[in-house]
Amino acid sequence: MNTAAILAPVLGFGLTLGLIRLLLPRAERWGLIDHPGAGRKDHGGATPTVGGLAVAAGLALAALLGQFAAEMHPAFWAGLLLLALTGTADDILELQPAIKFAAQIAAALLMVYWGGRMLHSLGNLVSTEPLTLGRLAVPLTVFAVIGVVNAVNFCDGADGLAGGLVFIAVFWIAVMSAATAQAGPVTLPLGLLGCTAAFLAFNLRSPWRSRATIFLGDAGSLSLGFVVAWLTVDAAQPRAQLFAPVTAIWLVAIPISDTIVCMSRRLLRGQSPFRADRTHLHHILIDLGMPAGSAVALILAIAFVLAAAGVAGWALGIREHVMFYSAMAVFALYILLVQLGLWRLAVGRSAAAVEHKI
Repeated sequence: MNTAAILAPVLGFGLTLGLIRLLLPRAERWGLIDHPGAGRKDHGGATPTVGGLAVAAGLALAALLGQFAAEMHPAFWAGLLLLALTGTADDILELQPAIKFAAQIAAALLMVYWGGRMLHSLGNLVSTEPLTLGRLAVPLTVFAVIGVVNAVNFCDGADGLAGGLVFIAVFWIAVMSAATAQAGPVTLPLGLLGCTAAFLAFNLRSPWRSRATIFLGDAGSLSLGFVVAWLTVDAAQPRAQLFAPVTAIWLVAIPISDTIVCMSRRLLRGQSPFRADRTHLHHILIDLGMPAGSAVALILAIAFVLAAAGVAGWALGIREHVMFYSAMAVFALYILLVQLGLWRLAVGRSAAAVEHKI
């Protein structure tokens, strides 16, 4: 491992920490504050949403100072900047969903047409033969990027959750990149780990902190989702493939499963798939009585184990279709457990309503 790779997480951590300290006293003046309210916003008080902005800026500065910015194509930095600025504008002005969606599409198209990163094949998902995409490569790549970006965004509903899930996915990407030095960038993922760790120091609950002192904000959830999407798509490039597309499913299993289930449930009810509610996994666990910190710790532990299973399959050379069918079995189990949790909540609320009437 070269000197830049060793310094990257240190630079990322230090610069992000400094930026957080710099931005915190200015957050209220700039309108980067999330106020508690009804529904999902049940945090204890007004909280600055400067975490994501600090992480994105910290990563860019670390790449420049550590001289590893060239490891990533300029389209990566352009897409990151676009989504960080869009997210910041949304944190201040509350943009219409269509505007944020358009920015995500634009970032994905930058990745495809300028960066040359796209999914040419889904790998050997259903048999021993590769499932090539042909003309569907561009639309499916754009769909995948938007899916990952929104999955991270949707998981940003409990202290430490979105940042922790991103940290886990990037950690395992860095491990595989380091283990296979000839494929995939390694310095940038390491730098991002440092940036994310600095943010989590302020966002993750601990015995010394009862609640987060900063949030990611949309600037963070959108830009971090884009980074994870870029790294996973880039890793599947035929020119220097790091891992098969099926491995990416395991790396982001929890956020993707949560997003698919929640959006499907909303569509079946005739609602907008982007409508906010309390049917995400972390909301269900909290509403069932689990402390918020414990719920996040449980979800992160499961995410870590699932990602480790995907990496183990990659390291052991387990066939892709076996890993895919295993992932589908895990997804089915996830749906079953979520439905069981919602059923218990419904029963509890019905019993409470009857008791109240009596």
